[in-house]
Amino acid sequence: MKRALLGMAALAVCSAFLFAATAKGKGARDVKRADAPEFVRVDCGGFRMGNEVEFEAEHEAWVSEFYICTHEVTQKEYQRIMGENPSECKGKNRPVESVSWFDAVEYCNRRSIAEGLTPCYTENYEFDPEANGYRLPTEAEWEYAARGGSTSAGFTYSGSDTVDRVAWYGENSGGKPHEVMTKAPNELGLYDMSGNVLEWCWDWYGLYTSGRKDVDPAGPAYGEVRILRGGYFSSTEPFYCTSTTRTCDYPAVHNPSVGFRVVRSGPRG
Repeated sequence: MKRALLGMAALAVCSAFLFAATAKGKGARDVKRADAPEFVRVDCGGFRMGNEVEFEAEHEAWVSEFYICTHEVTQKEYQRIMGENPSECKGKNRPVESVSWFDAVEYCNRRSIAEGLTPCYTENYEFDPEANGYRLPTEAEWEYAARGGSTSAGFTYSGSDTVDRVAWYGENSGGKPHEVMTKAPNELGLYDMSGNVLEWCWDWYGLYTSGRKDVDPAGPAYGEVRILRGGYFSSTEPFYCTSTTRTCDYPAVHNPSVGFRVVRSGPRG
């Protein structure tokens, strides 16, 4: 919690449903991708979620199969669906930023409708995990994917033990976000999970408790702030870029350090 609050303080200052095909991932590992090249299938699996060093109790978590975009939603993609670009640092292939959690959810629903899919969110922001449309990842899905899923090599950061290889952060970004997919990917072929912009997740923020054994956890039933994951272009220390570091913010906030990526559900359980 202490680290999460520090992260909040740092923030304050500053497509068709056909899935198959395979491709080579890092280290010549086979990873399964969707037909749309920007999505990767993450096989179901369990892992130890959290990190005791970060004042968050480690616990067992299991996530069902899902599909995750290889990159953060770009400004071009956001503009196409929403008809506007709120980003402060403009660039069509840069991640969209200055979007609230509500904006991200609205984007997911609008994109789902545009592509003939079932939206995942109701008008009251309830989540239907069985819907086939686009949505935000749960925190557990995000961390599992950032760690490399079932292909994880146990890196500190998402795809490497060397932060500069995989992340745009305070020491190398020049104080601004960069085009997506310009650093190395992780084991699944996912980019920018450790840097560039922070990413909204579905969950309300809540403390982990030891001894938990969660299946497809989606966070507390209510709260005040929503989870943010990943490092970002002004992260002052590599610590804030690890695959397990958590932070949070109010869902209505528009912050130039914050963007998102989308996922789609696979078979549950």
